[in-house]
Amino acid sequence: MMRDEYAEIRESGGLPGTDKLLEPPKLEVERLHVLKGVLERLVTTLSERFREYCNVPSSFFVNQLESGNSWDVLESYEDSIAGIYYCRQWDAKVVVGLDRRFIFSLIDAAFGGDGSMPPFESDRPFTSLEARVARSVFSIVVPELEDLITTITPVSLELEKLETKLDFQILGQTDVPVIAVQILFQILDNGGRMFMIIPQSALHPIRKLLERTRALDGATADPDWQKKMQDGLASASMVLKGVLEGPELTLGDIAALEPGQILRLDADPKSLIGLECQDERIFWCRLAQSKSQFALVVEQPIDRQKELVADLIASPARASTS
Repeated sequence: MMRDEYAEIRESGGLPGTDKLLEPPKLEVERLHVLKGVLERLVTTLSERFREYCNVPSSFFVNQLESGNSWDVLESYEDSIAGIYYCRQWDAKVVVGLDRRFIFSLIDAAFGGDGSMPPFESDRPFTSLEARVARSVFSIVVPELEDLITTITPVSLELEKLETKLDFQILGQTDVPVIAVQILFQILDNGGRMFMIIPQSALHPIRKLLERTRALDGATADPDWQKKMQDGLASASMVLKGVLEGPELTLGDIAALEPGQILRLDADPKSLIGLECQDERIFWCRLAQSKSQFALVVEQPIDRQKELVADLIASPARASTS
């Protein structure tokens, strides 16, 4: 359908035969707690999967979850490639798509790019390579989405076709209410958008399930997802720093520092050293030696309450001497 036809139909109030009175009330996105949880789990899993897929750092973030009309939403993703899926359980079509920047960024990283090249903007048709990359992405995203939704209600998504030019009537002859999800993808210094469009009529039968507020507690949480999260956190690389208490210097003193100048530390060989992670002190340690290298021996965990009190007491003292 062309843009002018779309505008004409919208102005006339919809296609002939549209019965607005029969439409169920629109879903309130703010109440869809379980759907929000599913999406947060999805982006966590995809971030992990695509780091393996691309072999470079990449991340996914939920940017928008909103209620809208299908034609308006589809219009905002014109320069995109999308998989049109049929869900038998819902008797509805679901759209999963990627914009051009997403595909460009992924291909650039796959061929050894460093992310410094800006995405190529063009009105040209998608190439066969870009279509294959999109299909490959969908083959990762959609099964993960199916698995997460199945923890709530059985669902299967079957790919009907790949659309490289989105038509306003992909989801039907009428402008229907939908739930639209926008997920941002970041890889190196580039990235793009992934989107999902689900007719609200498909979600109405499971509305009460999606509105549960305790759906993400231990009684209903997906154990496979929990294990993935635990394994991912356990294998995450973190940088630790051993920090000795140093002298307090003015900005002028620091600006006057020269090579060879000696700074006397407020410490001796038996002084405790703070072990920090992400600029957060977590343990007190003592300096030791292991073979020919210096080492830290963990003495005790940080008592945050005592540290806070000590800092509060020390702050006025430092202020009075400055």
